Amino acid sequence: MARSEITPAASAAQVERVLAEWRVARPDLDPSPFRLFSALAIAGRLVQEFYEASAARHGLSAPDFFLLAELRRRREPFEATPGELTQVLVRSTGGTTKQLDRLAAAGHITRIPNPKDRRSNIVRLTNRGHQLIDAALQDHLEAETVLIDGIDSTGAEPCIDLLWTLADRVRNWTLAQTATDSRPAHTRHPTGRASPHSIETSP
Repeated sequence: MARSEITPAASAAQVERVLAEWRVARPDLDPSPFRLFSALAIAGRLVQEFYEASAARHGLSAPDFFLLAELRRRREPFEATPGELTQVLVRSTGGTTKQLDRLAAAGHITRIPNPKDRRSNIVRLTNRGHQLIDAALQDHLEAETVLIDGIDSTGAEPCIDLLWTLADRVRNWTLAQTATDSRPAHTRHPTGRASPHSIETSP
């Protein structure tokens, strides 16, 4: 993943310039929602980069870190079926299989027969994987603690609640839009599909 070269402060200034330009180009529209969604998009990209950099300190990718952490969280014997991992980590079945192959080759996990289903197997954390994820998790949480140090927890809680509320609304809107797009063309509302939010990914 390419690292962000523009600082958040510079991105924020760019957002404000773009908002001012939209107010001139389309004075009939209120572009103020762009500010929130742009900040979310930029912060989300930076958080993903943080995950990757944190995991890389231990020779892992972010997806591998989260999969090993999921097994470790389950406590002894630290195991799950591939289907359970796919569901929790929100990945495709094919993507999970390739990831498990890679982690097994590295000695971080092993596969054993599933006594409840001969067609499936159980993924189990090895001692090597256990030691790796324990060290990676400790370093990751220490880094997160440093990053939020000084942020007032009383102010953070309403922000967290707001983010979950917005996430729910965005998900519901997207699901409804997807359902609309799957209808026959002649039943759809004839609106354009272009979005003025290009700023959110290219501030």
